[in-house]
Parts: sequence; structure tokens; C-alpha cells
Amino acid sequence: MKKMLLVLAITLLTTGLLFAAPSWLGVQGTASVKQETGTEDHTIIPIGLNIAGTIGIGDAPVGIGFQAGFAKTAIHQRDGEELEVEDYPLTWNVGAAAKFRLSMTDMLALELGAGMMYERYARTGSILGTDYVINFNTLSAIIVSDLLIHVSDSFAVVGGVDLAFPLTEQGTYTLGGSSTTVNYDVEGYTITGKIGVAFGF
Repeated sequence: MKKMLLVLAITLLTTGLLFAAPSWLGVQGTASVKQETGTEDHTIIPIGLNIAGTIGIGDAPVGIGFQAGFAKTAIHQRDGEELEVEDYPLTWNVGAAAKFRLSMTDMLALELGAGMMYERYARTGSILGTDYVINFNTLSAIIVSDLLIHVSDSFAVVGGVDLAFPLTEQGTYTLGGSSTTVNYDVEGYTITGKIGVAFGF
């Protein structure tokens, strides 16, 4: 059984190398679960929209993937306590990754890659009646996957799952007209499901 799986994997990989890596551009709806551990434990669930795609490099099954989008925080729990998120500003992200394309059939192609993502998000609240805003800038390592189901030569349904791991995070607190910037040592991950449509070019 193990030998059969190994032969199948090598066959798929070799077959994938014979196909060109077409470029595509699409729109994807996203839903994420973000887990952060630092001085506090945070669970955040944002829902959003990304413009994403891949720029193929010649006839090789490799390319440069990119994404840029926004999300709205739907749920935020801090140390198990649910916070009010109605006034949270939108989260913005931009990222790029080196990608490898594995064409499995004429209709199906899988793209896998790794790269970096920058994310800016904010939290709001009040202390003793004074409103505050914390703006976070996070740089993360990302592992990306996209499965393309080709409906035609130039149109596909695309979905996938991404993983992000924070590398650095900086927060700027604004309270009562004064600001303070803090560097955080955070651990955790973000897992993002995505689905949408794409056009080839």
C-alpha cells in the first residue's frame, strides 16, 4: 500500500511538471480562526474578501501567488471572555508566496506555496469611560493552497486553506490623545478557508 501511494505521488508530481502554469486572478470569500498566545489568549474569527491570483513563470509549473483583502471581526474572545466587536475597524492584509502547480486532470489543478503576509488590524474598547484604539501590524509566514476546478479554459472555481504563523507584531495604543508603541512576542496561528471564482489570462 505504501509503495502504491509513493508511485502515485511520483506519477502525479511528474505529470504536473509537464503542464504550464497559467496565470489567474480571482475573488475569494474568506473565513478565519486566529489563535494568539502572549500575555493573554485571544481567539478571533474574521470574515472577509480577498483579491488573489497567481502569475505563472513561463512554461514551468511555478509562479508567484498574491493576495490583498479585508475582513471584519465577527467574534473575539480574550481569555475565554467574549468581547464586543461591533466597532472594530476592518482588518487589511497583503501577501505574496512562491507557488508550485500540480495539474491533476484537465479540470483540476492544485497550487501549493509559501511566503509572507502583512496584516493590519485594530481593537477598540474603553477604560474608565475613555475610548482607546490598538492598531496592530503583524508580519507572518504563510503556507498557501489553492484548488482550481476549471469550468472552461478561462474560468474556474477556486478554493483552499491557508496557514499563517506570526513572526513579529507591533501594537500602537491610542488613549486620550496619547500613543504608545509596543513590540509583542506572540505565538499562535491563523487558519483561513477560502472559496471564490477566478479568470485565467
